[in-house]
Amino acid sequence: MPDAASDLPSGPPPAGTVIEVRDEEWLVRSSSQVRAGEILIEAVGASELVRGHRARFLTSLDGMPRVLRPENTRLVHDTSEGFRLSRLFLEAVLRKTPLPQIERRLALTKGFLLDRMDYQLRPAQKALENPLRPRLLIGDVVGLGKTLEIGILLGELIRRGRGERILVVTPAPVLEQFQHEMWTRFSLPLVRLDSVGISRIERKIPVGRNPFTYYKRVIISMDTLKNAKRYGAWLKGIEWDAVVIDESHNLINRGSDRRVLAELLAKQTDALILASATPHNGVMRDFTGLVRLLDPIAVKDEKNPKASELHHLMLRRTKVSKEVAKALTGSWAPRGESKPIPCTAGELEERVFAELSDSWLRNPDPHGADHLFPYVLLKSFLSSHRALFATARKKLAGLGHALPDGHKNVTDPPLTGAEAHSAVPEVASLLQLTELAREIEQASASAPGGVATAKLAALVTYLRQINVGPGSPTRAVVFSERRETLNWLGTVLPALLGWKKPKDGEDAVKVMHSEVSDTVQMDYVDEFARAGSDVRLLLTGDGASEGVNLHRQCHHLVHWDLPWSLIRVEQRNGRIDRYGQTENPEFRALILRSEVEGALDDRTVAEKVLAREARVHEVLGAVEATTKEDDWSKEERRVMEALLRDAPPEEAVADLQAVDVDALAEGDGLGDEFPVARRTMSEFGTGPAPVEPEGDVPGSEEGFAADFDFDLDLDLDDYGSNAPEEPAPTQDGLGSATEDSDIPTVDELRLFDAAPERNRLLYVRTGLEELAKLESLRLDTAFVGTDLSFDTPEDLADRLDVLPPSYLRDQNITRRMKLTFSCEDAADSLKRAREDSNSSSLWPDAHYVGELHPVVEWITDKVLVHVGRQQAQVLQVDPQCAPTPVVLTQGVWSNAEGRPTLVAWLAIDRLDEPEPRVRELTPELLAELGIGPDMPDHYTPGSLEDLRPLVPKAVAETRRALVGLREIADREVDAPLRAYEKQVGDWRQELLPGFTRSTRDEAADRLAEAAARLRTSGDPMVRVLAVLEPGA
Repeated sequence: MPDAASDLPSGPPPAGTVIEVRDEEWLVRSSSQVRAGEILIEAVGASELVRGHRARFLTSLDGMPRVLRPENTRLVHDTSEGFRLSRLFLEAVLRKTPLPQIERRLALTKGFLLDRMDYQLRPAQKALENPLRPRLLIGDVVGLGKTLEIGILLGELIRRGRGERILVVTPAPVLEQFQHEMWTRFSLPLVRLDSVGISRIERKIPVGRNPFTYYKRVIISMDTLKNAKRYGAWLKGIEWDAVVIDESHNLINRGSDRRVLAELLAKQTDALILASATPHNGVMRDFTGLVRLLDPIAVKDEKNPKASELHHLMLRRTKVSKEVAKALTGSWAPRGESKPIPCTAGELEERVFAELSDSWLRNPDPHGADHLFPYVLLKSFLSSHRALFATARKKLAGLGHALPDGHKNVTDPPLTGAEAHSAVPEVASLLQLTELAREIEQASASAPGGVATAKLAALVTYLRQINVGPGSPTRAVVFSERRETLNWLGTVLPALLGWKKPKDGEDAVKVMHSEVSDTVQMDYVDEFARAGSDVRLLLTGDGASEGVNLHRQCHHLVHWDLPWSLIRVEQRNGRIDRYGQTENPEFRALILRSEVEGALDDRTVAEKVLAREARVHEVLGAVEATTKEDDWSKEERRVMEALLRDAPPEEAVADLQAVDVDALAEGDGLGDEFPVARRTMSEFGTGPAPVEPEGDVPGSEEGFAADFDFDLDLDLDDYGSNAPEEPAPTQDGLGSATEDSDIPTVDELRLFDAAPERNRLLYVRTGLEELAKLESLRLDTAFVGTDLSFDTPEDLADRLDVLPPSYLRDQNITRRMKLTFSCEDAADSLKRAREDSNSSSLWPDAHYVGELHPVVEWITDKVLVHVGRQQAQVLQVDPQCAPTPVVLTQGVWSNAEGRPTLVAWLAIDRLDEPEPRVRELTPELLAELGIGPDMPDHYTPGSLEDLRPLVPKAVAETRRALVGLREIADREVDAPLRAYEKQVGDWRQELLPGFTRSTRDEAADRLAEAAARLRTSGDPMVRVLAVLEPGA
């Protein structure tokens, strides 16, 4: 019989053929003769080093490829103890073979470090149901665990061969937090390209080399990646399997750098996941623009979409959604009260209120170019005298009356003489306000105890009441809209709270806003989450209101000043009111009160906003479901415009809502009678797809006010990730389905144990033992219960190089691995990192080995290399289990991308009979055949020559079975894709708003090509895996 490697094709090899080129295996996707004697072959890598890599070969350069025919598979006896090498090989093939396109059930629910929460599995379930591409907008409200939902979906995509190249785009402050979650929960290592990471990588890779080709799985901030000059050319040449864009509401502005980047990435990725707690900005055209990033043909009328057009692309739940509320019982402490803390204005503060009232608020000009500035000025003072000074100084400069040198800072001497006066009333008032701010600053410096403002006195009193100070573990977070206020508080609070030494105060009180570098912000967040750090008080701007987990060691939040926005208040509160919070989160707001007639103090708007947010959250779980505007700056502008029209403050705040919350309190939320625009802000996409009648209720919310940047000094950075951490899993909840769960899951075939966690342990342990023999590795392996440690081989250390250098260094990972296969032990390790007083990092000392762990992948690749190409192991089994030889085979139908559309694992016996028996290889059949960890190995091997004739027969039977299975692939995979292609063709002929003919044709061509490439094509691939012979 000829050797497998000696078969040369007589012409272009057909699609589905496995060839050997450059000493690697490739699956042919297409081939053609370009000229006499020359063939062009398009192929996808099939062996370990090139798996998934697309390549083109010219026979004039690489020679005629060798066709690897399964009929020529070489048989070898397995002489390992308990046939462990064969079982390792079979499991390695099972692990390395992607789940087929036809398999839409979840496969890894027991392979992550998570408590099973069905609502967190829903996004993966919904995305995988999409016949074309896994694309979804995850719009869950703050705190439900969108990062975990993203991790679950990415894991499922990786298992399907659709996650080899991943790009995650997040706000800068949460890069490490997101990277940490992906690694510790999902065993998914991402290289972090923050400012430090970029510099490190530029030193490692060749000059001019595209970092996105060097690293396959990357996490980077939007503000970094949107730099078109630096990254644009690199990104245009890269295709991704999956792209995640967190806080995707920041993509709404068409033509912005962020939007242009998102449009580019949407074209160059298969899977696209958008995540935002506020996906709708109130303008339907903007919202459908986001939807069209996912699927350009989903929505016909961009101003009035139907719910049925959005249902398959969006999922949004709130804390009061039934499935969520049921799952979170006991895992999320009930929300505490939102209480105002009254602060009576002092004499100097009353003088400021009087000046603001007399000169700015009593008779404002509703038609001026800067007609809302009086309220900007007022809000600045409601924040602090320093913020007031900064706003007045900037306005004076804009009016051509810049403060002279030596007087530009609030701590400088006061103005004197002519410089302190002006004939222009507006300028004169601004000068007066700057001088009043100086007086408050001087009074603070000379006051007993350093407290001369009402809010500062109230804050210090409250923080002392809850025991924030030296020697206490209590922590609190204080939010303010203004950097000037935060910097001032960071200067005065440490001493007022009892930290005597400046260094102790600096360690205990941290200030975080947009002028603080991304790496420093991540350090502060890390410290605030660890019990062992010295941080007790975090003073932060609204950058963190969209971004960071602050709930691990903290359940006290103080609003120093309140945004005039329900959305912003909810975002702030969500930093500590989120999944995993074990204490009742408490919220306080400092409310400055004035007795000046006409003064608009904090009681006017801020206190009412605080109360309304609490009520809406209680009833619906999300303020966006009720608001007329869905952007915080537009809400603030709306309130200011109402006040300018002389509307009562109560009406101005009430006008923020389009829905009567109290009327909904007894119902089940927003039903079908509400416009689509409103329903997408409540619970959406959770039930069956709706059937829309003609004349559906219009969903357009056009006419909302345009974006208004009411103060350039405010923290308007696009931060945030809503990426909660999980609490420690409980023993009963790990990976187990609830009895009434309707999430479809699949248990994959495994060779070492039926329990996934136990199977991984035995697979890794057996693999290390066999590799130590095969490669003479000295790993110094130590197994203690479910814990494993061993010396890290160099080629494994290379796979972990993408993780943070400090983590690799501190835990000595590149020298010795410390792993655990126990969810409980891994959760304890995470908890120690947070709670241990000696812990210097949130990264755990022992890491959980999940299904996707690099150690598992490393062992899998090693085993496949050692078993050899075109080779099958022969095992002897109990003759009572297998009275005649059984050939185990794999058959794969693939698409033009080289990914499986259908995979068959078969056991074929009775090969000497006219009609051999072909059975699906299942756990039950494996047990029936006697294959398992306790199988005996004392039988005498038979003759390989007697077994070789059975191989071609088994291959033929496998091909015959695959022909029948092709009908299933056609029905489950190809038919929906053909239907989608028809939809694309119909869409191409329509005149749709938002598309030019050229952009429509370009999108249609791209979608049609994507659908065509996903359909089953070519011939099936057949592989002989092993032969079972009856023992003698």
